[in-house]
Amino acid sequence: MPKSNKEYDKLIKKIDDILSSIKNEPQKFESVFTELFHQDFEKGLNFINSLETGLLKGLVISVKDLFDVKNYKTRGGSKFLNSLPANKDADCIALIRKAGGLLLGHTNMTELAYSGLGINPHYGTPNNPLYNNSIPGGSTSGGAVSIALDVADITIGTDTGGSTRIPAAFTGITGFKPTQDNISRNGCLTLSSSLDSIGLMAKNVELCKKGYGVMKEKKTPNQKSNNKGLKFIIPSNFGFENIEPDVELAFNLAKQKIIENGYNIVEEELPILETYKKVPLWQFAAVECQAEYFEAYTEKKHLIDPNILKRMDRANDVMAIEYKLLLKIREDLIKEFNSSLKNNFLLMPTVTIKPPLLKKCDDQEFYDKVNLITLKNTSLANYMNGCSLSLPYFINNEPIGIMINGSTNNDNNLLEIGSEFESILST
Repeated sequence: MPKSNKEYDKLIKKIDDILSSIKNEPQKFESVFTELFHQDFEKGLNFINSLETGLLKGLVISVKDLFDVKNYKTRGGSKFLNSLPANKDADCIALIRKAGGLLLGHTNMTELAYSGLGINPHYGTPNNPLYNNSIPGGSTSGGAVSIALDVADITIGTDTGGSTRIPAAFTGITGFKPTQDNISRNGCLTLSSSLDSIGLMAKNVELCKKGYGVMKEKKTPNQKSNNKGLKFIIPSNFGFENIEPDVELAFNLAKQKIIENGYNIVEEELPILETYKKVPLWQFAAVECQAEYFEAYTEKKHLIDPNILKRMDRANDVMAIEYKLLLKIREDLIKEFNSSLKNNFLLMPTVTIKPPLLKKCDDQEFYDKVNLITLKNTSLANYMNGCSLSLPYFINNEPIGIMINGSTNNDNNLLEIGSEFESILST
């Protein structure tokens, strides 16, 4: 039995306050959650109270509506998935529960996680708390907003091309994409089997570390090094196309702060990125998503968001040999990238633009253009099977994301560096 019930009472009050906020400010929380896990709160609180220890004890966790949570339906932001309530938690959600995290609810998302903007015509689009009437970023849109509005401590999402880091950059929080196989994807709906990673967002790096520490199944060693002896490479041939002046200014100010604190930032042209830029990255999600949801694609097209359907359609233009070659080229480039980067890191803006107005995204041409720009920088880490962290940097109360990319399985060192940079950028 626990030594005291003070923590338990504190958590009950925390949940009561959260539910009261959601109930009393419906407009503020509109479209953030697809459902709350009301029926399990009492059971969850009692279990947490019985724990002597737990890395997430007392923390409130929101969950992207892509993960199975026992007794609740997994909708994936769609109308065509008429699934029964899950009979067990996704593997990573079970670990969250076991560590004392209280599961709050399923959060809204782009349908099937297939966009970087966070827009959903079926369940609505959460408003960006920092840029009014603007997109929250996606696909883990509701999760990011649940953190920005202080109703969740950690949110669990997926990241196929930036879906934890883009909304983090747009809402002023921290987003982390681990190396793909370090967290089990069992019990999570698929967008792209090649590129999907389980990721998370929180207000700070420490909470991301805790969530990752609980969920990771592949134990990776801490690669102790003098972080000020590492190189932080700003690619001169990638990452700054279509950059808005405010974002460029903020990035340069952040860069200067990091340099002033003794870190070695260099600007270099990276030839491997010239090869990467020629890769038809879209083919992964188009082919793998259409294959995953082929029955719905052929029989329930009228229920799918037209923007998502259009992206699934593109698979019809890909020959089998093209797709097989794409997989082989990726294997080779990952090896080359890891060999060239070693324990060093890339440094770039997470996104080169600020979040656009939601209304402007009604225009099809604008939607397509801004979606491509939004995913541009973040997709690199997914393709190279690396780890990546987006840190907020504020100017005049408006955030941009500062992104640090590491090689495969360099996750622990990335998070340590993230803690150091977070301290620098917040002063």
